[in-house]
Amino acid sequence: MALLFNSFLIAHLYGNLSLHFGQIFIIFCLVTRGLYPAAFAALLGSIGLYVETHNPAFFVNSLIEILVLYALSRRGWVLLVADVAYWLVIGIPITYVFVIYFYGISSSDFIQVIMLKQLLNGVLVVSAASLLRPFLPSKWHRLDIQLQLPKLSYRIFELSMISILLPSLIITLILSNNSAKIAEQQASELLGVQADHYTEITRNHLTHHQRMVDNLANTFSWQPFNDKEKLEFLLDAHNQYPDVFSMLITDEIGYVIHGAPQEFEDTLRGLSRSEKMVDDRLYYQVPYSRNTHYISDVFQARGYGNDPIVAISAPYFEDDQFAGIVQATLNLANFEKFGSGTSGFSVFVIVTDAKNKLVYASEILNLEPLSEFVPEKIDQVYTDELPLLKLSEGFFLFKNRVTDSGWKIYTLSSPDTLIDAYKNDFYNLIVSLLIIASIVLLVVQKFSKQITRPLETIVKHFSSNEPIPRKARSIYSSAEIESVREQLQQAQHFMLEYQKTLQEQVEEKTKELLEANEKLALVSVQDELTQIYNRRGFDQNVKNAFAVSIRHATPVTMAILDIDHFKNVNDQWGHAAGDQCIIMVAEEMKKRFKRDSDFVARYGGEEFVVFIAGGDINIHRQMLEELRLNIANHEIYYEDKIISITVSIGAYSVKDDLNITYDKLVSNADKLLYKSKTSGRNQLSADQQ
Repeated sequence: MALLFNSFLIAHLYGNLSLHFGQIFIIFCLVTRGLYPAAFAALLGSIGLYVETHNPAFFVNSLIEILVLYALSRRGWVLLVADVAYWLVIGIPITYVFVIYFYGISSSDFIQVIMLKQLLNGVLVVSAASLLRPFLPSKWHRLDIQLQLPKLSYRIFELSMISILLPSLIITLILSNNSAKIAEQQASELLGVQADHYTEITRNHLTHHQRMVDNLANTFSWQPFNDKEKLEFLLDAHNQYPDVFSMLITDEIGYVIHGAPQEFEDTLRGLSRSEKMVDDRLYYQVPYSRNTHYISDVFQARGYGNDPIVAISAPYFEDDQFAGIVQATLNLANFEKFGSGTSGFSVFVIVTDAKNKLVYASEILNLEPLSEFVPEKIDQVYTDELPLLKLSEGFFLFKNRVTDSGWKIYTLSSPDTLIDAYKNDFYNLIVSLLIIASIVLLVVQKFSKQITRPLETIVKHFSSNEPIPRKARSIYSSAEIESVREQLQQAQHFMLEYQKTLQEQVEEKTKELLEANEKLALVSVQDELTQIYNRRGFDQNVKNAFAVSIRHATPVTMAILDIDHFKNVNDQWGHAAGDQCIIMVAEEMKKRFKRDSDFVARYGGEEFVVFIAGGDINIHRQMLEELRLNIANHEIYYEDKIISITVSIGAYSVKDDLNITYDKLVSNADKLLYKSKTSGRNQLSADQQ
């Protein structure tokens, strides 16, 4: 029976934790048949556990536990106390050794949970065996087994504790298991949301610079520029994008014409023609052969330290013929735009390129940039659902996403976050049971004396041939029964109070996790500084509004705003002053565009976007012009200084020709913004179709 139960009837808890009840039959065998049959049953039962769990610790613990229980029971110990003593002194240290040296589990919280689970499993098994023992047929017992009978107070103590232990353990395990599964599900959702968030950040970082290169290439394609003008455009673009190491322009054969920054341009002048040829580089060959932009894999910068970089390039054309490429080398060393998760739940991040080269990793993970990162998945021991990987810093639960360019984003969290609540529930249960045991022990000693004293008095009077006092016997009998009833009521009340407290704790933690998820959902669509939509929130809402407007032939205008010379504001007055400027622009936008069909957002950095639907597009442009003038005339008081700023606006309207996509609408507005920038700034450039 022990073999069958341990092989097929294991109660799985959380992760790879489980309860096994085959030990009940081994205990039955010990108390009815003796040591040797019980040892043989323990050996068979351990085989079943090993087949199911592949854990050799069960062999050692099962055999030693039977020997200790047998030895202590021969000295008058009740099984419950003997089993608790075994696990505290021998069983838990043996389990610890196997967990550390054979399985390599490094989480201290999970190790504690495993050891507590072993203790509670032993207590549960012995309690069930002791509770069922009176129902065993008497013919099953060997009469020649000589055991020292325990004291009556020990028997009462054991029965009282078993009546409290069994329901407490079962209820606690059920509630804790459900609580852990809820926490795991919420952690899985949170890691997934974080992974999506960081994927969007990664995509935006690359797209932002790719768009810059594409725009510059398009500028050269729209009209011919001489070399001096191209150099001016190149230097200006490099100055506006601080994460760009260097930029260059080639002719149609891959000969480098100009470079930025100025130091690079000066260096190029001293190079020979062969040294300026890049026709063998992928960033030239791909745009040349495919007429499309190109983003390279991550590689280590030469001459710029050990930072990871990528090359971004795009072709430009003259008279519809390939005329060369524009290339930018993007520095990823400052790619640290990731937070650490919500309160109480730390999230770490790993970013790799399409060839698994490490682009970014949270500092605590201690991973080298540009090293190859291939996650080593291992068998799950902590949870039922989330995958687990092993790093040099320990084990981590994780979720991952892949961007359009093949970059991979991993969000990780320590399993201790989930195990901690599970562990605390076990500790709270043990502490509560110790308190209950202390109270019950005091009561039992008094109670047993009230039972045995009348009996001793009866024996004394009987042996001395003295009359037995009836009044005393009657009083003690009534008081003893009443005392048992009252003490059991107190113990039950204590247990119910503990269960109620535990349930409230579970509900409170569940509420905290739900609130954290709600806050995270809001943060993902709202800009924290201005309290208007961020890019994600704007795109989610405006794409639907744009589709409805096009379907009903409603005129719409998309406008992109950019604060002129914003870097100078930060450099001259500091980022706090820059934040005030950004807040002012957002407030002016909210005052001007407040219809339900108007949407405003901070698109990123000092860039804002407005979507206007319905009405006359001339009115749209008038409102945008008024917004530009209001911002230009607005004075910002920061400390003892007055700051004035201007904005450049690109606005594209759709009125007659409705054959346009949302992305094309944004792209056209962006091009018009660029026109405003290159035409002197502080102006509105508008167009329509």
